Amino acid sequence: MSGRTWGFESPLAHNNNRFLLLVRGDLILRVRRLFVERRSHRSGPKVRRKGRPAGSGGGSRQLARGQLRRERALPPWLTLLGSVLVLILCFSLIFFVAKSCVATQKSTQIRKYVTSANSVLSDSANAGNEQLEPVLSHGLKDTEQLDAVAISRAADATRKGYLDALRKGEVPPEFEDTHHYMVTALGIRAGATKDLAETAQGDHEKFGEALSLAVEDYKLSDTIVRDHYVPASKDALSSANRRSDQNYLYEPRAFMNYEALGLSTETQSASSTPDDPNALHEIELLSVNVAGRPLYAGGNVILAGSDELAFLVTVNNSGEVAETGVPVEVILNTRAERQALSGTIERTEPGSPANVEVKGFKPGELDETAEISVKAGPIKHEKDKNNNTLTGTVTFGILEGGEVLW
Repeated sequence: MSGRTWGFESPLAHNNNRFLLLVRGDLILRVRRLFVERRSHRSGPKVRRKGRPAGSGGGSRQLARGQLRRERALPPWLTLLGSVLVLILCFSLIFFVAKSCVATQKSTQIRKYVTSANSVLSDSANAGNEQLEPVLSHGLKDTEQLDAVAISRAADATRKGYLDALRKGEVPPEFEDTHHYMVTALGIRAGATKDLAETAQGDHEKFGEALSLAVEDYKLSDTIVRDHYVPASKDALSSANRRSDQNYLYEPRAFMNYEALGLSTETQSASSTPDDPNALHEIELLSVNVAGRPLYAGGNVILAGSDELAFLVTVNNSGEVAETGVPVEVILNTRAERQALSGTIERTEPGSPANVEVKGFKPGELDETAEISVKAGPIKHEKDKNNNTLTGTVTFGILEGGEVLW
């Protein structure tokens, strides 16, 4: 047949179409397989499954890491040693800081005492030069015009200075011996001015004699401040390594201008003791009597109600030169308070004893035993101070026959 018959499909064409469909389907199937294989080889997120056995690979790796950390940790003894070293370092820092604070406090206390003592001595000198001297100068010209009220005010000022020094509680240990010199000098000035004021209020004819005695006491106080207090203060500052504070020390100044009053500027022989450091300066406490009864070292004195609480202190000069202005202090420690009173031995010759009475104490409670401490000196250039102190006790209000003695 030469032409194609309409409506008739050739078998060969039908086979060809089927072949193409099979080839296309096979190609699509292979492409899908290739895509699935590539997708299956991709690394997806690891999901930790619950109930995974302990022996799995992840648990093994964690156990290995824990063992590695334990192997890298410090031994217990080394940790303990480090803690101890840290504690030692902390305590050392605290110790040095505390030591520095204590040193600063000590330095402040010393400077405070020195400046306070300077102020007290300056006020005392001002009371003599600015208050008392003009009144005395005017009174010497005409005793009838003597201003007794002004002298009484000067006496009050000197007494205030003495009490301020006597009651001063915060005395650095380096100045415990030095402080007595200042108290003694101010006490002499207060006593002399008090006697002068009492004479001015009474018989004016005896005023000249009273003034002469007062001036000698004033000169003695000047000597104690100049030759004892100031040098002892310098030694105290040197022992405390505070030499820089010597600038705050009191500059010795006479209580009055004696030449302006027409009086001799030379001190009596009692206050002209040679200040020779090479000579032997030595005093010793010989005896102490309480209300007429001897007080021995470590002993006890029983006081009756009629006894006066007065101490008679005897000091011997066992040195080579005369000593002036020897301070004596008596301390009575009762339950109520600590009482400290002082006296002064104006002069003691070599090899000769001298005594002074110290009184004015308040008695203790009924049937109370109180400690007593008596101290003489020290004096300048004295080396042996072991025999300058005596301690004992006194008993108040012992009962006899049912009666209170005190």
